[in-house]
Amino acid sequence: MALTTAGLGGCSAFKPVEPPAAEAGAFDIDASRDALARAEAAERAGDPRGAAALYRSAAERWPTTQAAWSGLARVSEATGDEASLHTARFFEERVVDYDTMHPRQARMAFVTLRDSPPADQPELGLWAGRMVAFYEYKDAYQIRSAFDSRTPRSWIERNAIYPVAVGSVGGILYGVGKSFKTLSD
Repeated sequence: MALTTAGLGGCSAFKPVEPPAAEAGAFDIDASRDALARAEAAERAGDPRGAAALYRSAAERWPTTQAAWSGLARVSEATGDEASLHTARFFEERVVDYDTMHPRQARMAFVTLRDSPPADQPELGLWAGRMVAFYEYKDAYQIRSAFDSRTPRSWIERNAIYPVAVGSVGGILYGVGKSFKTLSD
C-alpha cells in the first residue's frame, strides 16, 4: 500500500503560484504626462520655478520620462540651481538606456547610488531610491502580465500527470502483481 501511495504522489496536482498584482502606488504615467504638459506651459509662460516643480512631479510619477529630466535641466540652468541641474543631467543621460534593460538589471544599477550617494549630492541618492522602487514595480508588473497572458494548459499539464508518473504507477502495479504471483506459487 505504501508503494502505491508513493507512486500516486508523482501524479499530484500542480498549480502555478499566482504572483501578486503589481502595486503602482504613486507611479502613474498619465499623471506624469499631465504634469509634463503643465511644466512645459509654465516654462513657456516664463515661470521657471513653477516649471521645475512640475518637471519634478512628472519625474516622480514616471521616473523614466526623459522629457521631464531634460526640462528640469533647462529650468535649473536658467535659475542657477546647480544641484538640480546636476541631478537632472545625471538622470537625463541614463533613463532611456536603463528603461530598455530588464527591470532587475536596471534596479541594480541604482541600488549602490541609493545606499551610498555622493556626499556633495544627496539628492542623487533620493532619486536613485525612487528609481529602485520604480524598477521593482515594473518587474512585478511584468511578472504578473506574463502570468495573466500565459497559454491555458491542458488537463494533463494542469494535473501534472506526466509519462514518468504514469510509468511509476504502472511499475508499482507490476511489482505488486509479481509479488502476489510469487506468493501464490
